Amino acid sequence: MTQEQAPWRWLDTRETVTLTELSQSCGLSEAELDELVDYCALVPVTPVEQERAFNAQWVEPLRHASKLRMDFDLDLFTVAILLENLAHIEALERQVHSLQAVLPPQLRSGMGFQ
Repeated sequence: MTQEQAPWRWLDTRETVTLTELSQSCGLSEAELDELVDYCALVPVTPVEQERAFNAQWVEPLRHASKLRMDFDLDLFTVAILLENLAHIEALERQVHSLQAVLPPQLRSGMGFQ
């Protein structure tokens, strides 16, 4: 990732991004993203006949996976597996936060939660 990445943190995850925008924002080439689509790890929201567009929710996980790929010299198949695991981790973190929100205050402070 030698090029400067676009600041996508503000992006509404309900929006869509094109293949080109996704490539520029996450540090993977369009060919690599196409390969992740072939592995069914990345799912476009538009038909193949048009330029592929993706849900903006993919930006952060792909950036994270791209960084891990570079750090550990991972191949794209491993990145596909990593993306699935990152999605599971995110879902579990959301569940934990939801459960923490319904804990009575005295239990939250006793368990170290704020």
